[in-house]
Amino acid sequence: MTQGDADAQAGVSIHGDQAAQWDVFVSYSRADVQQAGVLAAALREQGLRVFVDETSVEDFASITTTITGALARSKSLLAFYSARYPHSRACQWELTYAYLAGQREGDPRKRVLVVNPDAGAGHVQPVELRDARHWPWPSTPSALGRFAARVAAHTAELVDAMSAPRAYPDGRAAPGSWLPAPARTGSSHFTGRLREQWHIHTALHRHHTPLVAPSSGGSGRTAQLRGMAGIGKSLLAQEYALRFGSAFPGGVFWFDLHGLQGAEPSAVMDAYAEQVATVTDALGLGSGGPERQLRQSLSRLAVFLGEQGSPCLWTVDGLPDGLSEEHLNLLRGPHLLASTLITTRSRRYGGFAEPVDLGPLPDADSLQLLTARHTPRGEAEQAAAAALVHDVGGHPQALGILRELAAAGFTRTRNRLHAPGPDILAGELTGTLLPDPLAGRAPTADILRLLAVACPAPLSSKTLETALGTVPPYDPWETASLTAHTLDALLGTGALTPSPAHDGTWTVHPLLARTVRRHDEDIARQEDLRRALLHALTEPAAPSPVPVAQALEAGSRGLWRNGPSEPGPQERSAAFDLQVELVTRVGVQPLPAEEGSLREALTSLHTLFASARAALHQIAAQTESPGALPLVISHLVNDQLRPFLTTWHTALRRHEAARPADVGAFEHEQNWPRATEMRIALDKLRTPLVSAAHELGHICGVDLLDGSRRP
Repeated sequence: MTQGDADAQAGVSIHGDQAAQWDVFVSYSRADVQQAGVLAAALREQGLRVFVDETSVEDFASITTTITGALARSKSLLAFYSARYPHSRACQWELTYAYLAGQREGDPRKRVLVVNPDAGAGHVQPVELRDARHWPWPSTPSALGRFAARVAAHTAELVDAMSAPRAYPDGRAAPGSWLPAPARTGSSHFTGRLREQWHIHTALHRHHTPLVAPSSGGSGRTAQLRGMAGIGKSLLAQEYALRFGSAFPGGVFWFDLHGLQGAEPSAVMDAYAEQVATVTDALGLGSGGPERQLRQSLSRLAVFLGEQGSPCLWTVDGLPDGLSEEHLNLLRGPHLLASTLITTRSRRYGGFAEPVDLGPLPDADSLQLLTARHTPRGEAEQAAAAALVHDVGGHPQALGILRELAAAGFTRTRNRLHAPGPDILAGELTGTLLPDPLAGRAPTADILRLLAVACPAPLSSKTLETALGTVPPYDPWETASLTAHTLDALLGTGALTPSPAHDGTWTVHPLLARTVRRHDEDIARQEDLRRALLHALTEPAAPSPVPVAQALEAGSRGLWRNGPSEPGPQERSAAFDLQVELVTRVGVQPLPAEEGSLREALTSLHTLFASARAALHQIAAQTESPGALPLVISHLVNDQLRPFLTTWHTALRRHEAARPADVGAFEHEQNWPRATEMRIALDKLRTPLVSAAHELGHICGVDLLDGSRRP
C-alpha cells in the first residue's frame, strides 16, 4: 500500500476542493529510487508534506486513482530528471499533468521543479524546464539542505493545489472520454519522441501566443504528424492524447481512416461521416445512419461542444493523400474548443496544419526498443544489436519485429536479416512500405529504383531526369515533367523525404531502399538504372570544349591526369559507328526551306541518343581507360541535342495536338507560326553537329564528311 492509499482509506477526499494535501509530489524513474528517497527525506526535514509513489507503473491503464488524486492535491511536482527519466512513460505523464496545471494558471513552470543529477540538460523536455527552477543534484549534505529549503520557499508561495481539469455534467460524456470507443491505450514499448510530443502541444496551443511563436503552417489549433509508413505516427498520436489528456477535459474524438489509403476521396469522406455519426449517437444528439449528412452531424457537435465549454482533442488518424481543401476543412474539429491533430503519410497538406515531421528513432531510443525483451550479452551481441538499429534505419515497426526475433540472439538475427532467401521482415511491413509490387517500366517504379540504388545518398531532380533520359522508353525531353510529376506523387505516399543536408535533393529511408532492392520483380531493370545513374553521376559537369585533336595531343604529352588517352581499337570502332549515324541525320545534312518534315527531323535526331548510349556502353565494357570519346558524346548529347529537342519537341507537339481532323499532318505543320523559327534553329544546330562529326572522324581515323583518313 502506498502512502496515498492509506490516506484515501482514512477518508481523505482526492477529488474535492483545491485544498492541498501534499506540498511536493516527487516524480522519479524506478532506476533512481535510492536518490529519490534521499531527496524526499531532506524535504520532509523542512516540514514539507511529500508524496512518493512506491509502485511500478509502466502503462497508462495502470495509473491508479491514487496517483492521479495525489497529483491533483499537490502544490508542486519535483521531477528527479535523470537521463533515465524521459524513458518512463509514467514519469512523463506525471510531469505533463503538473506542467499543464501550471499552463492553465498562466505559467506552465509554476507547478514544476526540476533537479537534474546529470551534467548536461539536453535530455530535459520541454526546453522551458531547462531555465527556471532547474537545479543540479546537491552533492553534499549541506547542499542538499539548502536545496530542500529552496523547494520549501517556493511551495510556500503556492496557496492551493494544482487545478484539476473541468468535467462534463452528469448524463453526458464522462471527462476524458474517448469516442468512438474503444479508447486507445498506447503501448508499453513506446520509446522516446518527447520533442515531437511537445511540438504537437505547442502547435495545438500556438494561438495563445501567436506573435511569440509563429506557426510554420496551418491556421492554428491544428497539427499534422507526417512520416513514412510504420514510423509510429498513430502510436505517437495516442501517446500524446494519453499523456496530455488533462489539457483536453472535453475528451478525445478519434477517427480512424487507415483502411482507406488509395481510396477515392468520396469513400474517405463517407467513412469519416459514418464515424462522426457514431459519436453523435453516443452523445445523444440524434440518430445516425448512412443518410445522415456530415455537415449536419458536425453542426450538432459544434453546438454540443460550445455548451460544454471544455477543450477537446479531435484526431483524424491515417489521413490518405489526395483530398481537396474543401474535404480537409470538414476534417477540422467543429468548434474552436477542439484542437485538431491528423496523422498522414502525405507531405502535400502543408498548408492545412502545422507539420510535425516524424523521422527515424535516434540510436539510443532505437536500441532501447530493440532490446526491450532481450538484453544483449557480451560485446559481440551488443555490437550486433547496434548494427541492427542501423540496418533498418531506426524504423520502429521493423525494430519491433526484430525485437521478437532476438530471442535467438542478435548476431543470429542480423545474419538472418541479410541472408538470401525469405525475408524475415516480409509480410505486413513489406506490404505497408511497398503496397504495389515493383514491375515493369513505370516512372514511379523507376524513380524508386534509382533512389534505392543511391540510398543513403540523396539525388537531385536533375540527376533523376538525366538518368531516366538515357534508358528506354523515356524521351529525354519528357523526363523533366515525368520526374516532377512522379516526385509529387511520391510525396503523397510518404515514400520520399527531402534531404535536410542538400537543398533540392531527395532520398528514401534505408528500410524502403532495402525493400525495393530485395522485392523488385525486375532485377534486370534495376541493373539498367544503376548503370544509367552511374553515368549521370560521373558525367562531366561542364563538358570540355577543347577540340579532340588538341585533347589527344595533350594526352600524348601526359598533360591529362586520368583523362583522354590515345584511342584503342574498340573506341575507334565505336566512334566510327556513331559518326555514321550522325552524318546521315537531318541536322548535319541540310533541310531545305519548305521541304521535309520537322517532326521527322526531330525523330531522326532523337535516335542519336540510342546510338550515343550504345557507344558509351561499348567502350565502358571493353576499354579500361577510354580516351576522348566520352567527352565528345557528353558534349554532343547534353550541350547540343538535349536543349534543342527539349525546346522544340514540346512546342511542336503542342501545335500537333491542335490539328483539325480535316487537315493533314504535313499541311498543319507547314501552317505552324513557329515553323520558320524552328528551321532557323535547326540550321544553327548544324554547325556543332558537323564539328562533332569531324571530332569523331579524328578519333576513328576516318572523316566521312571530307573523305580524309588518319593513319
